[in-house]
Amino acid sequence: MEPEPMKTEHFIQLLAEDLPSRPGHPGTALMRWMLPTAILTGSAFLLLAGARADLLGDGLLPTLMKMILGALLAWAAIPGARTLIRPEVSIDEPLRRLATIAVFLAVLLGADLMFRGADGWFLRMFGSSVVACLTIIPSLALLPLIVSLCALRGGATTAPALSGGLAGLASAGLAIIAYGVFCTEDNPVFVATWYSLAAVLVAALGAILGRNLLRW
Repeated sequence: MEPEPMKTEHFIQLLAEDLPSRPGHPGTALMRWMLPTAILTGSAFLLLAGARADLLGDGLLPTLMKMILGALLAWAAIPGARTLIRPEVSIDEPLRRLATIAVFLAVLLGADLMFRGADGWFLRMFGSSVVACLTIIPSLALLPLIVSLCALRGGATTAPALSGGLAGLASAGLAIIAYGVFCTEDNPVFVATWYSLAAVLVAALGAILGRNLLRW
């Protein structure tokens, strides 16, 4: 009598149970390689480009604002990418974390409108370094993204595009922390608009790459 073929659902369950006990778990590899890569990339950028001249003066609070945004992105996206290593899991908690970013951005925009009003809002949004923002942040995020996707390939995600997108969002957040130390555009409207768009671009790239690289 031939053995009954294993059902897909049973196979996925076995993978989910086995992943945490495997040596070199991809979640551990993600943290082991992604964060150091981001730190090295950001440090090299700041070594070449330099930090803003008023970092320890008037630029301290605006820089902290940008670094908090980047840290929130990484804090929200990294657990989601790690969670999706296991097949057929819920990502309710990572999605709730992403909601905190929307709240933070709303606070930034609300504070700007409250203290500065709507006059000149369009000019404040565009500033003078949109191209640099949309170029440098994705560039700084590229290597951490590639490293994180390589780590995630050791998992068994059933949502490869979402996994890649979250890896891209996390990489962008880490890149924003470094870029924020360099950037002198301090208006909250500029930061909320263009830093967010740069992160979305990296997340989109991560989703495209993840859809192709993380399928199994």
